[in-house]
Amino acid sequence: MLSFKIPWLSFTLLLLTYITLGWLLEAFDDPIAAWVIAIICIFLLSTLLASPWSQSKNDLELLFKSDTRAFFVAVVGAFLIVLIISWFHIFAHGLVAVSSATLFRLDAQAAGWSETQIFWILTAASIFGLVIGGVAQTWIYWWL
Repeated sequence: MLSFKIPWLSFTLLLLTYITLGWLLEAFDDPIAAWVIAIICIFLLSTLLASPWSQSKNDLELLFKSDTRAFFVAVVGAFLIVLIISWFHIFAHGLVAVSSATLFRLDAQAAGWSETQIFWILTAASIFGLVIGGVAQTWIYWWL
C-alpha cells in the first residue's frame, strides 16, 4: 500500500526536470535514438537508486579485483570524461536528472515507501515527464 506521505516538492522537481529533458530530446536531429537511450538510462537509474547500496558496492568492487579490469575501467572512465567535456550541455541536463531522482528517492524512503514502490513511481514519473516535454515541444513547434 502506498503511503499517504507524498514528497510533493521532490516529485515536482523530478517531473519538471524530465519535462525539460524531453523537450531537449525532441529537438535533436534523430530524436528516436535519443529517446531510446534516455528510456534505457531511466530504467538503469531507477534500478540503481531502488537497489540496496550494499549490493551496488559489491558490484563496484568486482571492477577493481584485478589490474586488467582496473585498467579497462580507467580507459572507459577517460573516454567518458572526454564525452562529458564534449557534450557538457547534454551532460548538465543528465546530472540534474540524476540529482532530482536521487532527491526523490531519499524523500520517498524517508516517507516509508518500499523499494518496489520507489522504483515504479520513479520510472513512471520520469517517462511521463519525458513524454510531456516531447509532446509540448512538438506541439509548440507545429503551432508556431
